[in-house]
Amino acid sequence: MSLIKVERFIHHPDCEISRVYVRDQFFCYAIEDASRTTKIKGETCIPLGTYDLGTRFSPHFSPKLGHDMMWVKNVPNYEFILIHTGNTITDTEGCLIVGKTIGTLKGNDGVVRDAVLTSKPIYMELYASVIEDVKKGGQKIEYTSV
Repeated sequence: MSLIKVERFIHHPDCEISRVYVRDQFFCYAIEDASRTTKIKGETCIPLGTYDLGTRFSPHFSPKLGHDMMWVKNVPNYEFILIHTGNTITDTEGCLIVGKTIGTLKGNDGVVRDAVLTSKPIYMELYASVIEDVKKGGQKIEYTSV
């Protein structure tokens, strides 16, 4: 059993929206870059599968959040895939962004995009609920699609 399960259920041309489960219980939603046949660096979600979880320092997020980040390790042809805060695909380069609800947001460029909302509070809850297990090692994250 994986500690975290990411179940992609909305498949748009520019993003994937998922339900996130912790210990088989629904926890929140997530948004990622689109699934693509050919990887585009910084614009493609990671392939379906099960991956190791760990922690690592992020120069961008760790100083803001005060801790090492949850890291999706050993993804072939990807590096530094994190779970972090944000709202739309403009806030990620392949990482998993979590939020309490699904919605849309209008960006500075005037484009309305799919989004996850109330990201930071739910991220902090997610982090608190799994980080001790992640630090012990041997934990997995599974990406599936329906």
